[in-house]
Amino acid sequence: GEEEIKNFLKVLQSYKSGKARTEARIISSENWWKLRNTTEERADGATRAEGFTSRSGWLHNVIVSKHADAVESYPEPNILPREQEDVSEARNLSAIIPCILERNYFEQTYSDVMWQKLKTGTGVYKVLWDATALNGLGDIAITKVSLLNLYWEPGITDIQTADICSTRSW
Repeated sequence: GEEEIKNFLKVLQSYKSGKARTEARIISSENWWKLRNTTEERADGATRAEGFTSRSGWLHNVIVSKHADAVESYPEPNILPREQEDVSEARNLSAIIPCILERNYFEQTYSDVMWQKLKTGTGVYKVLWDATALNGLGDIAITKVSLLNLYWEPGITDIQTADICSTRSW
């Protein structure tokens, strides 16, 4: 109802305000990547020598080199059994997962997320069930998520131990 929507908007606003510094850092990192250094230096209020502007391509070269290293060492799925009874399941998953990754063009997604990670410090994948894939049969989909479109609860440092449900009335 209307009250739930108001509560959702309140929560969204608190998430947005908690994420404001992170968004500014992401945008700043992207500006440095695009060699818009003077814009960021002015925004920081940094004291620079009169007439000095840094327009070095050093950062660009470092990131390109790191990206090349990351793509060169593209990870392969290695499914290991936890117990002796899991050996056949691990063997099956070792045959299935590479097919799923290939069908999702994961190598390109990996490259895109690696660019994001090198520029902003982190990258996010979205793994979900796409009901429209394969003419309505559905399949797993893996894509990159923009950090600017992602919201999380402020103050959470360990998502595994967060008790999110008990803090919400909805």
